[in-house]
Amino acid sequence: MRDRGRLTAPGELLHGAVLAPEGDPLTEPEQAGQEQAGHELADLAAEYGLRQSSARPGLASYLSMVWQRRHFIVAYATARNVSMYTEARLGQLWQVLTPLLNSCVYYLIFGIIFEAHRGISNYTAYLVSGVFIFSFTERSILVGSSVMRANIALIRALHFPRACLPLAYVLVEFQQLMLSMLVLFAIVLGTGEPLTWYWLLLVPALLMQAAFNMGAALILARVGGGRRMSAS
Repeated sequence: MRDRGRLTAPGELLHGAVLAPEGDPLTEPEQAGQEQAGHELADLAAEYGLRQSSARPGLASYLSMVWQRRHFIVAYATARNVSMYTEARLGQLWQVLTPLLNSCVYYLIFGIIFEAHRGISNYTAYLVSGVFIFSFTERSILVGSSVMRANIALIRALHFPRACLPLAYVLVEFQQLMLSMLVLFAIVLGTGEPLTWYWLLLVPALLMQAAFNMGAALILARVGGGRRMSAS
């Protein structure tokens, strides 16, 4: 039997709009009880120092969390640096051979073919120094742009500030640069450059370059992580 104003069959509506269901599923006393229970749970969470897992911490709190995990950053970077070339036949020598080969290619192209060495007193030391530092910056930016995507399993398995990952990867590149510096010093001294007090300026210069690379890696890690999150 069909009632006025009610659905009588799928897709069939009689005499206008659908009427609202009879009766409120939650009465006012029940709603008040739920609100009171919610306040009690909030007070209980505040008493034991609980907070929402999705809530973003402030900048100072986040930096404090990153600093507390500084040992994790160093240990992770060192382990990754050791395991990076374990399967390669030449092992850790690739950390030095790669920028040296790049320097040879640049010297062939710009120093010999284009004769860009004119006007530069020690073109070999100039070129090798630039290639080594540029390789450090280039690799830091590249790994920073893909660090979140490459470590998504680690992010899901452990709870830690995500900024630790790009910082650790830049530290890996910085450790490799330190090994390359030994070869760079030998090349610069071997090409006739004297050892003076100006060499001490290399320390703050490398630290500033590392700070720049960390900032660029953090920015690109945020961009890369945001794109992946939106795509998934």
